[in-house]
Amino acid sequence: MPVRPATFSDIPPILIFLQATYLRTHYAKSGLAEIDVAETKRLLVNSIQRHGNSHGGATWVMIAEKNGQIEGILLGTLARVYSIFDRLMATDLLWVTSKEADPRDAIALMKSMVEWAKGCPHVIEIHCGATGIIADDPTVATRILAHLGFKQYGLISRMELERA
Repeated sequence: MPVRPATFSDIPPILIFLQATYLRTHYAKSGLAEIDVAETKRLLVNSIQRHGNSHGGATWVMIAEKNGQIEGILLGTLARVYSIFDRLMATDLLWVTSKEADPRDAIALMKSMVEWAKGCPHVIEIHCGATGIIADDPTVATRILAHLGFKQYGLISRMELERA
């Protein structure tokens, strides 16, 4: 299914989509964190405004939809490599599809970001993490990334902190 750039009018359905996909996360299951709607709106507005540019802080916001329903989103950004180098990397902030999405949606979303990054003259690499958001098993996202030419580069580790 084709993907397209997100628009400002997509923000309300994106929020509905993110709230639904949030329910699949360990954050929802544990109650550790909730979606901050105001912050999410701010992020989407700023990202849609900077979509497609090629400087540090530029963004790429694409959605997959079926019958007017959002089935996936990718929000990528350009940042200095490890924050200190003179070149840029592209990285995903959000890359998620619904359980009902066509499996090719996740591929199309990431492929669009890869093509954008390749067209940005100062970008030298793309970093993407694989968690249980695309599927319950992170290896699904890892296989998608490998299919697109990514190579495993380290591991992601997390530590959950107990908060009252």
